[in-house]
Amino acid sequence: MSETRTITVKGIELREDAGDGTHIEGIAVPFGQRIDLWRGAAEEFAPDCDFGDTTRTKLSRDHGRLIGKVTAATREADGLHITASISDTDEGRDAVQLIRDGVLDSFSVGFIPTTTDKRMEGDTSVYVRRAVRLLEVAVTGIPAYTAAAITGQRDQDHTNHITEPKEDPVAETTQTQESRFDQLEMQIRSLADTIDRQKPETPHIIGNEYRSAGDYAKALAAGDDTAYQFMREARDLISSADVHNTNTWVADQIKLIQSRRSVANLFQHAALPATGMTLEYLKLGSNTLQVTQQETEGTTLATGKISLTSATAAVKTYGGYAQLSRQVIERSNTPALDTALRALTIAYSNAVESAARANLTAAITAAATNKLETPAAVSALNADQWITVIINAAEAADARGAQLGTLAVSKDVFDKMAKITRSGDALMDVSGEGTDKLGSLSLTGITGRMLSVPVQMVPGAAANTAAFIDPTALQMWEAGGPFQLQQDDTTKLLSNYSVYGYAAFATVFEGGIIPLAPKA
Repeated sequence: MSETRTITVKGIELREDAGDGTHIEGIAVPFGQRIDLWRGAAEEFAPDCDFGDTTRTKLSRDHGRLIGKVTAATREADGLHITASISDTDEGRDAVQLIRDGVLDSFSVGFIPTTTDKRMEGDTSVYVRRAVRLLEVAVTGIPAYTAAAITGQRDQDHTNHITEPKEDPVAETTQTQESRFDQLEMQIRSLADTIDRQKPETPHIIGNEYRSAGDYAKALAAGDDTAYQFMREARDLISSADVHNTNTWVADQIKLIQSRRSVANLFQHAALPATGMTLEYLKLGSNTLQVTQQETEGTTLATGKISLTSATAAVKTYGGYAQLSRQVIERSNTPALDTALRALTIAYSNAVESAARANLTAAITAAATNKLETPAAVSALNADQWITVIINAAEAADARGAQLGTLAVSKDVFDKMAKITRSGDALMDVSGEGTDKLGSLSLTGITGRMLSVPVQMVPGAAANTAAFIDPTALQMWEAGGPFQLQQDDTTKLLSNYSVYGYAAFATVFEGGIIPLAPKA
């Protein structure tokens, strides 16, 4: 008879019979314990949860390679108790030793939910699992549910199963065949797992579960877990503009936003941190760094310095909502929802664009000490004067270590640019069909080029506003946008669907903004 000893791992008494230790037992799923899934969502298993047929439930290590199978499963007051057998393979023997050493001391489960109840507790959606298909139980050292513990490890010769005398040779042969089939199935699964690991990973297509924004909204209203997962994944899509790894409807939503952000597109874009009401960043001040040819070996290299200062930008919320009845959400065709969500998306885009315009004009005003004097009011400059201004601006930008960038102008300046003439001949092509002599402007797109310099009109800017903007001068951080939906007022069978996001703006390189102003 094997010698039995008791060891304590993380406060849990673990019974271990001397031997190979290939049989383990414990609580695979605790009842009454809750875990956080993501912000605003939690999960727990109901005491009467139906786990389906567990006779084919496999055992894995950290949800990776298969190392055995579940041999018994019993629902008790505190959770689903299981007994599992570990196969005599390299991975299995490693797992046996790690369990014996207390490294792998817990269980984690892989399952497909089939029946789930949802209830609200404050701002948290609690998903209560009522029925699942239990695919696997994994031995792990980092469980989602802390009470999912391995409580025993035994020799294969000391099981809790009662073995009846083998009286029927046919039954014995059948059991032997079933055992061999189980072993063969385990080998096939292990081989398939190995092959899958060697295959290049297929890129995850974000939003591929839904055909349109309306389908996504319906799934979200129904409390679908996948919809909440998508909302979390899509948080930073606007800032990354990753249209290459997204579904067509997702890419179209991003393009819809970008097409209405003529001024916001002058800002560098980055994702906001997940938390915080303010964002800290560094501003570049002076830059006298030099790189020159070394005169002779051993001589001192040219030097200089840059000045950096710490600053903060306020994180603000932008959003709006539309009230839709429960009947519209559940029974209308998807295009009706698409239309409502498109309107909300455009409204959100316009709100952020307005904020970008306000921040740009404020940045131009704050950069007054960098101004470049012009021989006349900006709106009155002629073709020859513009040539001189651009040359002088390029020289000033070079002295600051900046690029000339885009020329941002107010409406009156843009209007005068379109009408510049010399000897009665128009110099700017505004039709899109002729040959330009000085440049071309799109009157509907309020953009253009003059002497190879990009031009952007800034609606709402003060008269005679003009400034060259280095591409790295302005920064915009954003999270959220058209894929972040919130639903309220469910008790009244009404849903206030809001599209919302967060954004912060800052001037990170003040030397990269060169305002134009007439000589006093």
